[in-house]
Amino acid sequence: MLGERIKKLRRKKGLKQKELADCLHVSVSTVGMWEQGRNEPDVKRLEELADFFGVTVDYLLGRETSTSAQEKTIEDTIQKLEEVTEQLKHIFRDQQ
Repeated sequence: MLGERIKKLRRKKGLKQKELADCLHVSVSTVGMWEQGRNEPDVKRLEELADFFGVTVDYLLGRETSTSAQEKTIEDTIQKLEEVTEQLKHIFRDQQ
């Protein structure tokens, strides 16, 4: 999953493996091994990848489906607003 997501995000940015490797100061073979699932980036590189692509580490690892931290924040905010709206409905209903 991790390798597939790195590859998908790289292609979405229109980058070749060499270009991504240069941005992250790693070898082309390192990027290739990540994408093939033959090796995985360490925690520091995961954070760099997440920052570079504008996604969360959880997204890279397959723990969430939102592609960006901003989308995740929006989803969380919407959920909280829905919860508050329900609470307010109950409060106003009880006051009538």
